[in-house]
Amino acid sequence: MGTRTVLAPQRCLFSEQKNTCDPFDYVDGHFMGDDGFVVPNNFAEFYERFPNHIRQWVKRHADRSSNEDIDDWTQDLCAHMSSLPATSNYRRAGKQDVIQTFDPFRHYGANLPRFLNYINRCLANRFLTIRAERMRNPLSHAEPLLCPQIGEEASSDDEFCAVLVDKMKAVHLGSRKQVEDKLLITEFVDFVRIENPQLVSVLGTMAMTATQTEAARKLGTTGADVERLYRQIRNLGRSFLSGKRPTPRNQRSARRYETKAKASTGESLAPRARPSPDLNSTCWNRVDLYGEVWNRPLVRLSRKYGISDVRLGKVCRKLKIPHPGRGYWAKRKASVAVERLPLPEFKDPPVVRRMKPKNAAARLDKVSVCGQPDGSVRITKVGSWRRLGVC
Repeated sequence: MGTRTVLAPQRCLFSEQKNTCDPFDYVDGHFMGDDGFVVPNNFAEFYERFPNHIRQWVKRHADRSSNEDIDDWTQDLCAHMSSLPATSNYRRAGKQDVIQTFDPFRHYGANLPRFLNYINRCLANRFLTIRAERMRNPLSHAEPLLCPQIGEEASSDDEFCAVLVDKMKAVHLGSRKQVEDKLLITEFVDFVRIENPQLVSVLGTMAMTATQTEAARKLGTTGADVERLYRQIRNLGRSFLSGKRPTPRNQRSARRYETKAKASTGESLAPRARPSPDLNSTCWNRVDLYGEVWNRPLVRLSRKYGISDVRLGKVCRKLKIPHPGRGYWAKRKASVAVERLPLPEFKDPPVVRRMKPKNAAARLDKVSVCGQPDGSVRITKVGSWRRLGVC
């Protein structure tokens, strides 16, 4: 008769939960639960007593998998349960497989439900790891090409391989085209965000809807407004594909109505002469600008030339003109000694033009020339694009 040792619940590791631990015995080197279940000592004993447990568990958790997949997963799980990894901490305690890692003190008993619950959790952890590794493998996503699917295209092994290679190339080209289309759509959305940020939300709504009526209902507007927005997005798409920046709306309107006026009079009006760039701009003088930058803040100096301080800072960087940093003017106002950086030498500096304020010659772009029935020509100021009409 073997020795029988009764282990009380007080042996549980967590003393605050000692009342929840079921009593169990230790008989002939085996743990025995309160229901009479004897815990196996190793994987060989477990597989002898439960030969179909792992396979049945895989069938319950494998969704519509083939028998080959179930067999593969069952073999992988059996190999995992029968041997611990070389880096496992349990090996220092003399454990050889997962079955030996079962501790009734940590699992509040040694009966059959608690033992099987521990085994199922070990299987689930390993099964999730196996499936994750399989999903990262591209070959696992490819659909199997069997002979019945190919049909009578291949009558020999060589022809079968050729057809298989052609089909795999087609699948690869299709997936590559999908990736390129996604990248192209992303670039177009960024292009629309730069050119007209208000159309980004409209573009997303139109992509999710099938008809203009549904898009108008989601946007809370009329069908005419949706049609107008659709035309704007279509023009941006053409500009994006051609690589040309879209023409501003007021320039398009002026050009369209000017063409109509020419067609109505039947005359070919001479194109308006644009002012020469040399008359419209002058070049920045590097030495003069250096003196002005150190005598007046960039914000005040930019107002003198009618440009922003950011633009003026870019001009200084192009001409390599050092300008005061933060705190310079405050220290100078407080009579604190400050250092003025010298103007460095710059051989062959670039020519940076400075635009003058608009004069009467520059305002010629904002007039519309229309011919009259009596042969005269009327010049009309062009306002906003909504008020623009045919003369």
